[in-house]
Amino acid sequence: MFKKFLVMICFMIPLSSFAGYHDALIANIQYDWINKSVLEKDEIINEIHDIIFKEPLQKRKDLKSLFKDKLKDKNHYENYMAASAGHEEYNGYNISAFYYKKMVHLYMYALQDKTDLTKSYYYDATGHLRYVDFIEGEYPDYPYYSIQYRINGTPVSAIYYVSKDCQYLYTPEGEFQGVWYKHKLYNKSNKVILTRTTY
Repeated sequence: MFKKFLVMICFMIPLSSFAGYHDALIANIQYDWINKSVLEKDEIINEIHDIIFKEPLQKRKDLKSLFKDKLKDKNHYENYMAASAGHEEYNGYNISAFYYKKMVHLYMYALQDKTDLTKSYYYDATGHLRYVDFIEGEYPDYPYYSIQYRINGTPVSAIYYVSKDCQYLYTPEGEFQGVWYKHKLYNKSNKVILTRTTY
């Protein structure tokens, strides 16, 4: 289930600058992660961790009531069809589609209201809200990060976007999972632990 989610979370629309962040440390990550020393990797991983996890992620008890008007996509059919057709924008929303293997069956789509870029909403194929991303940053500038929650309020993961090609992935507990570069997720030992068909 977690691997399936790792693939999903990195497809959403690229959504900041963070004062004090040492941009030089990550400027070339997409090009030379596998050539960095363990010390260099740890320094980057720890600094990003400190940005995201200033406080431990807690379960949010208010999500269902906070988003009660979004629990069911009122324009489910239209949005589902637009996502299936490959639209990136539709009816005032940024939209993304997520597929099972071989890009045949859409199992989820995400909507981001262009008037509020601080959140993204993930709906299953029947139009029911499953996840909400809370986005920290100044979209569309990089870097920025997002924290995703299930609609029951449980945190799922955190991801730090260096660029369209490169993202750092962490568990809700702050454990580093890997660095996405384009289609491949690399762990700290440079092993490819996951691939994705699009990004």
